[in-house]
Amino acid sequence: MGATDIRWKLRFENYTDALHTFEQVVPRYAVLSELEKDGLIQRFEFTFDLAWKVMQDFLKYAGYPDIKGPRAYITQMAQDNLIDAFVWEETLTTRNELSHIYNEDKSRVLLDKIVADFLPVLQEFKRQMEKKL
Repeated sequence: MGATDIRWKLRFENYTDALHTFEQVVPRYAVLSELEKDGLIQRFEFTFDLAWKVMQDFLKYAGYPDIKGPRAYITQMAQDNLIDAFVWEETLTTRNELSHIYNEDKSRVLLDKIVADFLPVLQEFKRQMEKKL
């Protein structure tokens, strides 16, 4: 087993741990305080960041050493039929919007989208990558 093989698998373990923590909070989403909702947004951002880092490490392991940046990793993963590029691009855009501009009203609308649309995407990514272990 080479270093790139081990690296993506270790990063994937961290991703699954972060996803699990995110999933634990979502059922109580409707009754969370504003501060807890901000924490849930942070958990989404952290989980998403780990997801694209898993993509990065996996693609290096798979023989794509020269790809740079989350958008390029998303594109290649979609070309390899591992993810849906459209929804992952939307997820990346939402993550960036939440990280760079804070507007509480907008963040709550995006949080609804995170819970309804992006959590299933993150869960599907986990299932796809588990097949590669």
